[in-house]
Amino acid sequence: MAPPELSVGAQSAISKVPLIFQALHKLHSNAYCAQTNPSGIINAGIASNTTIQSLLLERLNAIKENIIASDLEYGTPYGSQQLRDEIADIFNRHFAPNSPVSSEDILVTNGCTSAIEMLSFAICNPGDHILIPAPCYLALENDMGSRAQAVATPVQLPLEDAMEVQQIEHFERAVSEIKAEGKEAKMLFLMSPHNPLGASYPRKVLQAFLRFANEHNLYVVMDEIYALSVFDQSDAVAPFESILSWSDLDTYIDPAQVLVLHGLSKDFGLNGFRMGWVVSPWNKSILNVLRCYSPFGYSPAYTDRLIAKFLANREYIDSILQISQANLSSNYQLVVKFLDQHAIRYIPCTAGHFVWLQLPVSACTKVLVAQGKISAEEATDVQWTRESEMAVWTDMVDKYRVYVPPGQSFFAADHGWFRLTFSISQDTLKLALDRLLQTFMP
Repeated sequence: MAPPELSVGAQSAISKVPLIFQALHKLHSNAYCAQTNPSGIINAGIASNTTIQSLLLERLNAIKENIIASDLEYGTPYGSQQLRDEIADIFNRHFAPNSPVSSEDILVTNGCTSAIEMLSFAICNPGDHILIPAPCYLALENDMGSRAQAVATPVQLPLEDAMEVQQIEHFERAVSEIKAEGKEAKMLFLMSPHNPLGASYPRKVLQAFLRFANEHNLYVVMDEIYALSVFDQSDAVAPFESILSWSDLDTYIDPAQVLVLHGLSKDFGLNGFRMGWVVSPWNKSILNVLRCYSPFGYSPAYTDRLIAKFLANREYIDSILQISQANLSSNYQLVVKFLDQHAIRYIPCTAGHFVWLQLPVSACTKVLVAQGKISAEEATDVQWTRESEMAVWTDMVDKYRVYVPPGQSFFAADHGWFRLTFSISQDTLKLALDRLLQTFMP
């Protein structure tokens, strides 16, 4: 006798496994290591800042925090007072808030993935839509829909509109289409600095987004996870401005509709510690709801205490952030030199761990000829397609042993785009670029 059928939600979740997860098994089972596995797959896809890894290990090991009796207890699901005090201090020193952020404005989660899911549960009924500018962070569909059953709705944009006010027209159409289906949009999810484009939204664009959200009664979740990874602060680019710093926020939207995300993973290079936080200075009701959800996923008491001590060393934190930004800038310049040398199209970036690039069409020509799908004579008419992008990506991982996720996993409107992570050691980065070159060179 067969076991009872799983829930509709479970069946839906397993049918929508993100593309990135399909490659992680290959990556982790054959990971590159210069000493022990030089022919392994180089990870130039996951956004993890390993340029400061040795400094982090040195500092964390120097804390020498022994396990104590309270670590054996449950701890505070939404973050201890000490930890939230230190997080508030990070915001007050580095985000220029219009009003000081307090520990009571903060809820700690075991990573921003959990924070996004909790907010999706709190704000959306099953089937409600969450609007996201695309290309966008590739795991959002899973984070918002797998259990919360909200519908992540990437709004595909021409790249030339991605940092311009005119993109609001695309969002107006999306809302109209959702309403025509008898559905409802409940949230606008924005990342600034942007993932995968690596730039901060200009203020005028954020103003337009806030007006749009106010008109359609949407919550706005500002994911500022790369806020302290801005490496180009020249006058020529749009600066990062935390939404917390706006003195005139209520001119554009009721501040109670706005929430902010941040965490350890990106700016502090601590992906594995699984700790993020929601900041809600203007809406304590939603924080109370999130506290009800906190017991389903919170950080161990020992981790809570260790990170509180880590963040408390202000001189170290300020120093590691400066070093990180300098390393990111140096690596980005190395990548830009390579891309320019080989006439590879890319979107200039100012923040984050990656660059958005489009490989030459010779990459798909090369793989299609090798697979016998076209002849050498037919190669002149090849164009990027969804299928050829997947073929190049598969070859990239299996044959050339470098992992760089494809644009379709970011819901990109056009094909042939990839997100290259450069926040790795320069020696490994140079090797990754050499392997990438093999995908399109004769």
